[in-house]
Amino acid sequence: MTVELYGLTGSNPIGFFAALGVLAALDRQAPELGAKLGWTDTVVPRARIEGTSNIHEVIELVEADRAAWSDSAVLHSGPEGTPMDDVKPEAEGIRAWAQLVRAGASPADRRDVDHFSALLAEDALAGKSDAKPTHLHFTAGQQKFLVMLRELQAQTNPSAFEEAIAGPWLYESKLPVLAWDGRGERIYALRGTNPAGDKKLGVPGADWLAFVGLTFFPVTRTGRPFGDALKTTGCGGSWKSGYFRWPLWEPAVSAQVIRSLLTWQGIGSEDPSTRSLRGVFKVLEVPIRRSDQGGYGSFGPMTEVH
Repeated sequence: MTVELYGLTGSNPIGFFAALGVLAALDRQAPELGAKLGWTDTVVPRARIEGTSNIHEVIELVEADRAAWSDSAVLHSGPEGTPMDDVKPEAEGIRAWAQLVRAGASPADRRDVDHFSALLAEDALAGKSDAKPTHLHFTAGQQKFLVMLRELQAQTNPSAFEEAIAGPWLYESKLPVLAWDGRGERIYALRGTNPAGDKKLGVPGADWLAFVGLTFFPVTRTGRPFGDALKTTGCGGSWKSGYFRWPLWEPAVSAQVIRSLLTWQGIGSEDPSTRSLRGVFKVLEVPIRRSDQGGYGSFGPMTEVH
């Protein structure tokens, strides 16, 4: 049976990430379902999940998965054994933290090691010799990525997941916002007052599921002089001025197939007829922008890659 997730639109990065998060959660909580993910080839592409009976089952399973993150070594440990506030340990702490994460993993439970691999890589360092995180790390200053995620994990509830998955998105929650919503950029030039001091309201179910979906975007270290010493799946360009590119496919496929598709570097350069042989009907791209003050990240307007 196919269930359409009306709240998760593929033309918005956070909707794309969150749909992948739903698939990852279903695979962990109910692998016997053999869940698969596809997209509607419509003006507003929406996620479709095969293998579940109804949207209420999807919400129950993603809620069970959220609760299970309370013992996560990514969220609740660090190089010294205590929780990190951000994914920026000193260089010598990266391996120590990785070893803690690996110690709790098994062939049947790869959740934390896969997520760790989507956040940072050994010897991929920023200018201050601390870890350079994924290019999808948009928080800075007083915003601490892992602190925000622990709050989302603790306080997101089934109602929040229903808003995210079934829609409509109301943007009423004061829980942390991870800045992956392409519709959420606040531009001073379009406002009567500076929006910097406004409390940004969000959709916590979508933010949490989007974090869960990061497992599909592992990072790796690259050698100089190829720009930053970290490469993030789906991302290109520099740290200050980059982009994120992603495909949409119509046939529902498994997580393993999606991982392979997302790492295909030629997906943006293929002509549409060749893409269609892979089931891809559209490739989208958004610029990644970072402020000069603080380095806060955001996505710019979406365009289609032809």
